[in-house]
Amino acid sequence: MCLPLDAKAPTQLLVCALRPSITRRVPRLSVRLLAVAGISLWCVLFSAVGGSNAAKMFRWVDENGVVHYTDQIPPNQVDKGHAELTNQGLRVEVVPPAQTIEEIQRERELERLRAQQERLVDQQKAADRVLLRTFRSVDDLLMARDGKLAAIDVVIQVARGNIRRQQEWLRNLRTEAADMERAGKSVPQHVTEGIGKSERYIRESYATIVDREQQKEGVRADFDRDLKRFRQLKDIPEDKAERPKEPSRLALRNLVTCESSAQCDQYWALAVAYAKAHATTAIQTLGANILITAPPETRDDLSLTLSRIQEKDGAAASIFLDLQCKNPASNDTGCGDERALKVLSAFHDAVTAPPAPPPVPAGPVGPPK
Repeated sequence: MCLPLDAKAPTQLLVCALRPSITRRVPRLSVRLLAVAGISLWCVLFSAVGGSNAAKMFRWVDENGVVHYTDQIPPNQVDKGHAELTNQGLRVEVVPPAQTIEEIQRERELERLRAQQERLVDQQKAADRVLLRTFRSVDDLLMARDGKLAAIDVVIQVARGNIRRQQEWLRNLRTEAADMERAGKSVPQHVTEGIGKSERYIRESYATIVDREQQKEGVRADFDRDLKRFRQLKDIPEDKAERPKEPSRLALRNLVTCESSAQCDQYWALAVAYAKAHATTAIQTLGANILITAPPETRDDLSLTLSRIQEKDGAAASIFLDLQCKNPASNDTGCGDERALKVLSAFHDAVTAPPAPPPVPAGPVGPPK
């Protein structure tokens, strides 16, 4: 029979392995000795297995690049990375070096940039879907762009018509004031106030025109971007024969932006000199913020209006040059020749470009000594 031991113990297996006939012939003392031997053998095997599992080996590299193999890691090397090995030298686990503060910050910044990039990609995909649902062809895009530009041009033309009427009213008021001064009479207050109101209205109207011209530039830029993206999505090659882009007033450089009041004073003086040099009609109004020449009498006349427009925040200002011709329905580029375009296109550089240094006079050339 088997000894009353645990069935999983080596001694139990050893004793039970003996046949009953043999155990009956073995004395009781021998059986006890066999049981004790089995228990000892089991303890030795358990100690060997447990000892092999408990033993660890580490591989680590010091600050000088020397590789070490030890059963313990020095405390000052724990955060610098190591590898845990078996008794046979196989890697069980690799612990990377601890990240520095700079590395942690860099990793966080990379995560932020990745998230931002994903948001931009999602936004672009959404914009592409809207673009493809809104327009079916390149012609649809061009028609939509031209329609928006035409609507803004209507507002500009209305503002120009109001300016012409105010200029006529201002001319009448100034004529009345001049007649009274020549007659030795004082100018009535309502005339003086009317002149101020007309000049202020003209400046505000030109500010509206500048805003609308800038709005047109934004429309062109938006549709150029959408048109390029639409061609990419539809795999449509660029059409070189596409209708030419409408010339921009801002591209003609008839608007000068000042960064400070002192700079604007300097630019204004140069702008007034430029207007006097290129206008073909006499100056009718000249103030601190406005210059108006007389209306054109012939189709070849160029009537210039110069206005100093203060921005709404009061921090900056702009100087705007406008041009009128005989035909009331024409704009500033339809004066019968190229003079209007040349006057407007050269305005910005004439006002903002630094003056050329005067030529150095040559010394007298005499006979060699």
